[in-house]
Amino acid sequence: MRTTNKIISIVIATGIGILAIVILFNASENIIHYKNNFIRRFTQHRSVQANEMNLNYNSYYFAGENKGKIYLGNITAPLQITEIDTALQSKKVIHIQLKQTNLPFHAPQIRIYQNNFYVFEGTIPYIFKGSTSNWTATLKVHSGWYFSQLEPIDTVNMVIRYINPKNGQSNIGSINLKDTTKTQIAPKLLQKQIDGIFDTDGSLHWNKQNHKVIYVYRYRNQYSVANNKLQKEYSGNTIDTISKVKIELAKVKSHNMKTFAKPPLIVNKMSATYGNYLYVNSTLPGLYESDALWKNASIIDIYNLTNKSYLYSFPIYHIQNKKMRSFSVVGQNAYALIDNKLIRYKIKFD
Repeated sequence: MRTTNKIISIVIATGIGILAIVILFNASENIIHYKNNFIRRFTQHRSVQANEMNLNYNSYYFAGENKGKIYLGNITAPLQITEIDTALQSKKVIHIQLKQTNLPFHAPQIRIYQNNFYVFEGTIPYIFKGSTSNWTATLKVHSGWYFSQLEPIDTVNMVIRYINPKNGQSNIGSINLKDTTKTQIAPKLLQKQIDGIFDTDGSLHWNKQNHKVIYVYRYRNQYSVANNKLQKEYSGNTIDTISKVKIELAKVKSHNMKTFAKPPLIVNKMSATYGNYLYVNSTLPGLYESDALWKNASIIDIYNLTNKSYLYSFPIYHIQNKKMRSFSVVGQNAYALIDNKLIRYKIKFD
């Protein structure tokens, strides 16, 4: 009888031990995936909503800024640009004219740089350039590698995220609109961890105040900074703990392509840069952050690019359960597109 009771006790103790291990493991997984082991700094009155503008539609995106004006493109009216003053007091709709119209246009995008604008589509590919004085553009590029992102770094040079035709991997490069033979590829600028396609996904930026190319990875806590020659200067890290991408891929035999086997863990959803700062919309809660905050707001983390330090964070609250879908920063103003509204926030630094 004593032997039986001893065996039962051992079984119960073993079961409790296994259960404890499982609970601890799940808790650690929860920390890794949802409650990272870091602490954000939320300081009161660091960001204040200043005003808003009703755009009537939710199809706008940020195309650039220049001389006190913000420019919005519209995916449903791809050759239309909306010019808005930075105080959100006036709005002007402009229609772009292209001198060549025999291309297979699908989803053109627009970028503004100084007194020039660019209309492009990387899946064709083509790049138009024109002046904001008359909003008429001429075709400059209609050949070369496909690309998925483009940012002007001066009036003739573009930094581009190319798609390598041999393996489908992403590479950062540049193209000169006056001389397309000056196309450059920087194959080592993006750091591959798995396949060089999904794992290197991210957001490409040009910081025109400091003349830097910045690339923020989507699925890991890393960003890279390079000069205008695409020479890498340094890498920095966001404050979360995801240094290795957490994605699983599956092959679709019918299309001879790969896709996600399950939803990937997104680390840095969106980002923007201005002056000495990098602004990152993170998707990962830190310690002591309430579920209510993450249910009702998008969180922006601010980093100092001069010393790679994290400064503080601020929320951008949803409007009628609609999340921020894009944001941009100009000076000490952050602008967010939420549903059919453009919201301006004042950012305060020490």
